[in-house]
Amino acid sequence: MSNDDKKAVFTSFVEEHDVLIVDKNPSSRSRLIKIMADLGAKRNMIHSCGSLRDAIDLINEKNIGVVLSDYFIGGGSGFDLFKLAREKTPGKKICLILVTADLNQSTVAKAAEEDVDSYVIKPFTVESIQSNLITTISDKINPSKYVKIIEAGKVLIAESKYDEAIEKLKTALPLNKKPALAQFYIGQAEFLQQLSDEAKGSYTKGLSYNNIHFKCLSGLFDLLMEKKEYSEAYQVVKRVAKYFPASPDRLQQVVRLAVQTQNFQDMQSYYDLFTSLDERPDVCINYIGAGMYITGKHYLRNNSMDEALKHFEQVGVSCSLFSKYPRAIITTLVEYNLPDIAEKYLSRFDADAKNEPDYLISDYLIDSLKLKDSARLVKTGLDLYNKNIKDIRCMQILIDNMRACGYKAEKINDYLEEMHKLWPETRPLKEAA
Repeated sequence: MSNDDKKAVFTSFVEEHDVLIVDKNPSSRSRLIKIMADLGAKRNMIHSCGSLRDAIDLINEKNIGVVLSDYFIGGGSGFDLFKLAREKTPGKKICLILVTADLNQSTVAKAAEEDVDSYVIKPFTVESIQSNLITTISDKINPSKYVKIIEAGKVLIAESKYDEAIEKLKTALPLNKKPALAQFYIGQAEFLQQLSDEAKGSYTKGLSYNNIHFKCLSGLFDLLMEKKEYSEAYQVVKRVAKYFPASPDRLQQVVRLAVQTQNFQDMQSYYDLFTSLDERPDVCINYIGAGMYITGKHYLRNNSMDEALKHFEQVGVSCSLFSKYPRAIITTLVEYNLPDIAEKYLSRFDADAKNEPDYLISDYLIDSLKLKDSARLVKTGLDLYNKNIKDIRCMQILIDNMRACGYKAEKINDYLEEMHKLWPETRPLKEAA
């Protein structure tokens, strides 16, 4: 196709489709709006916004054909937006162009082959945007032979014709110097046939062309998780988390596996990713809180007090929405006989949580180390019990102090029996004589 033909395709496309520009910076949006208008897009068909949520609303409402999105946007990233845009417009030709700030981001854009149609690097010119759009739209309308074969292979996979798909996709390999995408779909066909070793080989071959190829990494991760090869799966998802923009779902995934494989040394970097998120769903806060708390306990067990307290403090700062975390930290610090440090975490509870079970249990645990008044500890322990606030450590403290105050064995045994019923998995406690 000649350059004139490509320009004609481009002009026709932008005249018939709405353009969406997504950038948190209003001045950047204004500049791109002007560039697109100068290139022939109708002003009333150019839309702009600064967040993922608003962008999806516009995709649902308008006939969007071109999306220019900054790498990081409000509520997510351009990658998140493109994924949702494809899901919202199945079968539609929509050009997804990432606007990047540096060469590292452009490398990641290349590795997100098929998920990102193209990218432009800031600062850009009218000419660079025009050249990029002409090529991208032309390739979208008239794809290369390599892309056509991959599309045909995807259809065969969808029809469960896996052997045919593999044979078709193999013919694409010589057509591209780095056919990572073709290797991915060969791997997918093998994976769906439960040919795990072959699929692993295909994904790995794809990664030999591009070692951070997003689809090959994702395919390899799914395969390793299915085979319960968690340590290797963790190394794969760790690579994804390192190179691709953080998302709540991916962060939950990598945090869970880091704990499962005891890669506690990496947890701080995941907390840093967590704090970089514009939006932090409750489920994500819960995951990072659990990961950081377990990591803190790990360091405490290994006599790394400073590291433990650093992780606990970050949980206290970022995850106090869930009162179970300050309670868990206080419980652990009390177990290690650190009441003064534990007491500081009482301030992490919301003001309206001071009559709630987690706070009352935490306060009682601290008192058990700081007070020397067994009668008072019995009274407070019984108050908790009668309010149906029951915790195994609190009940043990209550029983120990009842003994110290000379309560009758029959009375103490009533509470011991209650402990056995509530926590049958615990080691049987020696009953009072």
